[in-house]
Amino acid sequence: MKHLFLFIALAGSLAFGQTAPQHNPPKPDRMKTIQALHEGADYMLALKTADLFLTAWISGEWDVAQSMLNVRLSEPDGEFESFMVSACPCAYEVNHGKKLRPGTYEFPVVLFRPPAGNSRIAVQHSAIVVSRGREDRWVIEKLP
Repeated sequence: MKHLFLFIALAGSLAFGQTAPQHNPPKPDRMKTIQALHEGADYMLALKTADLFLTAWISGEWDVAQSMLNVRLSEPDGEFESFMVSACPCAYEVNHGKKLRPGTYEFPVVLFRPPAGNSRIAVQHSAIVVSRGREDRWVIEKLP
């Protein structure tokens, strides 16, 4: 019992010697935090754009997918049409992306297409590039 009181007394004195955490971090740390949050928000918006585009591909919503393209990709050269016409039902996986330059991200994707006849499921490894366009609108720069 004597040792218990000694332990409580020592533990209580340690608690008084501690300092409270700072509520306002120094200004440089706050700026780094704000910048990291902004970059994280950009990453999430780019990932969301890639996911919405690929979801429109699966569901066959051409108008939604085309509205997300960069202007040069939406010109009639057949690349968009050939991508959208591919056999479905389809599936995709989006992997962790990387920042190419400010406002532009590349996401590795795996596209799955149904088998043709007795063959296996068609698997295509590719990448989709998303960038922030005019008026903070995120667009697809490169199709998978």
